[in-house]
Formats: sequence, structure tokens, C-alpha cells
Amino acid sequence: MSTTLETVAVATPPRMRPWHRTSARLLADQAVRKAVADAGLTTGDIELMVNAGIYHERNLGEPALAALIQQDVGAHPEDPHAGEHGTFSFDIANGACGPLTGLQIADGFLRARAIDRALVVAGDGSPGRRLAPGFPFEAAGAAVVCMWNEDAAGLAGFRWRTYPEFSSLFQSRVIFDGGRNTLRIDQDPEFADRAAACAAEVSAGLLGDADMKPGDVDLVVANPLGDAFLGPLSQRLGVPGERFVSVPGGDRIHTAGLFAALAEAERAGRMTTAERVLLVSAGAGLVAGAALLCS
Repeated sequence: MSTTLETVAVATPPRMRPWHRTSARLLADQAVRKAVADAGLTTGDIELMVNAGIYHERNLGEPALAALIQQDVGAHPEDPHAGEHGTFSFDIANGACGPLTGLQIADGFLRARAIDRALVVAGDGSPGRRLAPGFPFEAAGAAVVCMWNEDAAGLAGFRWRTYPEFSSLFQSRVIFDGGRNTLRIDQDPEFADRAAACAAEVSAGLLGDADMKPGDVDLVVANPLGDAFLGPLSQRLGVPGERFVSVPGGDRIHTAGLFAALAEAERAGRMTTAERVLLVSAGAGLVAGAALLCS
């Protein structure tokens, strides 16, 4: 009995399209609709929706983007009718670790049998050239449908740790500059390597909790997606690089990165052959998290 990841979907903007089509909200909408359809459900079947996206057009902070996505896709935007369930939605903010955080939240609701179906969505879009000069991330959205299964294996544990001593290595903040609010992102060249070291430590602890060794892991789905993180993580964790999922051209995807890697693993047929999958994320804070997905 456990939480299973039923479907995953990724949405990216078509090339040579107007800027508004790279909207984090619209990409999230697309990913949600596809993930739900692929699961053979309707958006009205979703009882919990967690949005983990961080960077939005025009640096949008309010209202909660989760509520806007819920309304866009028609997931019970009105108050629940008597005798029927509604859709509870909210945002979380944990950077590149957001999707993994969302999965743990969904797992808690499902494990408590409070709901039967949950969805976690993540995505980013450029706030706009003048609002975020040199914005380093690609626009992308991704979503995962989670369900409780009495028979199948699935999520089998989480582990987290925060390393505040490295918080200065990645900082994102909105400052008032030139008469407007401007997003500034500062990433130290050492961030990826340090994040890999922290993620490896957390992952090793999780594997120890499960009486597993790094060699027992069949597949690693990790975020960030760049080689500067994945390479050191492979070395420090002691899992061969060929067991890591690589997303071609995906090194600039941010919060949607974990789900993009999961989708790539599904596309390549690697999820069907892997019995023990390690989900790993590291991001600003510095925060590192890991989860086991067993079959």
C-alpha cells in the first residue's frame, strides 16, 4: 500500500511564439490537462492540487497561482456541492525542491486516506526582460498525478536536510530598482558542486534508513538537471552515471526539472525496468531532499 505516481506530463513553449505563450500559468495548465487525461481522469476528479512553481510573469505573487490554475482547468472552481468533494489547492515555495516537497504533501494526504487523487504541478516563466534581466531559466511546466494503491508499491520514504551555512550560494530576491520591482538571481559557481555533496549526504541517509546501499539503486531521477550537479552527485553517492536520467537540453529547467526527468525516464522505458528509483533534489537554502520510489 502506497502512493503511486500514475502519470507525468511536461509542457514547453513552442519556438518563435509570442512571449505570453511562455507564461508559467499557461504551461502549468497544459501540463495539468495532459497528466490528468493520460491518467484517464477529468480535472474534476482531482481532490488536491499543489503548485510548486516559483517564477511567474510580472513577478506575480498574489493571488495564489494554484487557485488560478485550478480555475483555468476546471477543477471544481466553485464551492463543493453537498455530498461531493471539491478541489483543495495551494502554493508551496521550495525552489528546485518544490516538486519533491509537493509529492511528500500529496503522500501525506493520500496515506491518511483523506483523498484518493492528488496532483502536483510545477513550472516557471520569465517575469519579463525589464523585470528580470538575464533570467537564467527556461520556461517549462510539468505535472504528476498521484493516487493511493492498496496493492502496488510506490513512494517509500522521504528525507530532508537544510544547510543554512551555504545559503549565500544561491539567492533570489525582488528589489526596487529604476522605479520598478526587479528580480535578481545570484548563483555562485560553487553552488552545483556543494548542492551535489549535500544531496548525496541526504540520499545516503535515506538509503540507510531503508537498509539499502547505493549499488541497490536502479535509477536516479534528480534535479537540477545540469552536468555540474549530476556528475558530482554520481561520484559522491557512488551510483554510476549511466543510472542517472539525463534530459537533453533540459539543464536550464528549474522547478519542473524533477518531473521533466521523470517524464524522460518514462519515455525511454526506464521506469518499467527499475525496481528502486531514487528521487533527489537540491536547491536554494541550501535544501536537499530525497525519496524512494519502489515497484
